[in-house]
Amino acid sequence: MKMVLTVAAVAFLGMAAPAPAEMIQEQQDLRATIEALSRRIEEQDKRLQELEAQQASPAATAPDTASEEYRQAQRQAIQDVLAEMKTQDKASKLPGWLDDLKFAGDLRLRYEYNGYNWGSTSDSDKKDRNRARYRLRFGVKKTWLDDQLEVGFRLASGENNDPTSTNQSFTQGFSKKPVWIDLAYARYTPKDFKGFSIIAGKMARPWITNDIFFDSDVNPEGAWAQYKAAKMGMFQPFAGAGYFVVNESSGGDDSTMYILQGGVKADITADMVYTFAANYQEWTGFSASGLSPRGNANPLSRIPGMRIVNLSNNLDVAEVFGKPLSVFGDFAYNFGEDDPNGDYKDQNKAFAAGVKWGKNKKKGDWSVKYRYGYVEANALPGAFVDSDFGFANRQGNSIGAEYNLLDSLTVGVDAYLTEPIFSPTTNSGSSIREDLTTTIMANLIWKF
Repeated sequence: MKMVLTVAAVAFLGMAAPAPAEMIQEQQDLRATIEALSRRIEEQDKRLQELEAQQASPAATAPDTASEEYRQAQRQAIQDVLAEMKTQDKASKLPGWLDDLKFAGDLRLRYEYNGYNWGSTSDSDKKDRNRARYRLRFGVKKTWLDDQLEVGFRLASGENNDPTSTNQSFTQGFSKKPVWIDLAYARYTPKDFKGFSIIAGKMARPWITNDIFFDSDVNPEGAWAQYKAAKMGMFQPFAGAGYFVVNESSGGDDSTMYILQGGVKADITADMVYTFAANYQEWTGFSASGLSPRGNANPLSRIPGMRIVNLSNNLDVAEVFGKPLSVFGDFAYNFGEDDPNGDYKDQNKAFAAGVKWGKNKKKGDWSVKYRYGYVEANALPGAFVDSDFGFANRQGNSIGAEYNLLDSLTVGVDAYLTEPIFSPTTNSGSSIREDLTTTIMANLIWKF
């Protein structure tokens, strides 16, 4: 009987045992509880022996009475241990506000080479660079109201407050490195209004475009609402609208961005999905935004406004030669470009295209990609164009490959070869500073 009860107790506690990731203290408490239950069972065995001895004596009670007394004592002992377990469980539980917390982050170690071919440029003082860098990001999010309300934030490394980069170089005499607020948002997705959601704060880019036109590290600040309609056959329409603060000034004009987007997702086949999106961006007070030109006409006062139409096309195929394939093509046109001095007249178009074959999810997975970009000087806000590509007034190619050493650990390499599109001094790109730029990046990425 002792063995049966002990095995049953251990099995019961095994089912209730925490996952391997729980604290060592909790495991020790469980072991102590099992030992307490074993001691109680030993005490009941001893009591049974006493009852059996009494039964063997002339004055012994009836066998049924002795057995019932033992069973009652046994049940009471187990109830006492279970009550003690519940008390310990309540004491060890985290506060309720910590329920449903989700943590995520990544660490990227990088070697980066930047090479410059100056051609006919006289400004040849800029030297090639070799840098060791890292990116560290850590975020937390929590949900309430049956997952209708989500609040989250993320911290990230970065050499400064540049919105297009979270890279930090190893430099400055082993100094401590800064941490920045990268995300801080709240999202509401009501179940009574299926397909609708609204998000406010500092958020990941919510509208559809490519990472050359709008750097993936840039997290806009404002509000965005979107609606995805129910599927209509193979089609699912969607729409969104946003208001974002670029710069707020107490003594002057504010700079803001309004955006409207509409599109449709089409399930062409079970394994092929096409997505089309068109957005219109209105950048008000652009010359007062305080942004760095980064390829735009300089100073920004030469650009009275930005009114951009961006068309995006994406095709995702589940399997091509055993791996998923993604293709994109985007075009943008700035109707607000009007350089009064005429140096950058009609420099208001941008397009990009690319393909990625493969996907990185588990050990042994690999992928390769290629992209081409062409961004004229005043086509897009240069401060938010892909920093690895070289911001605005650039054209060129990039290739990359990534391999999963483990499910959460990858190695990869990316290479960019870009050059300027236009120089107002020569009406060409031949003598603009940083003629031809080669960038090579080797990465080791751990996701957790």
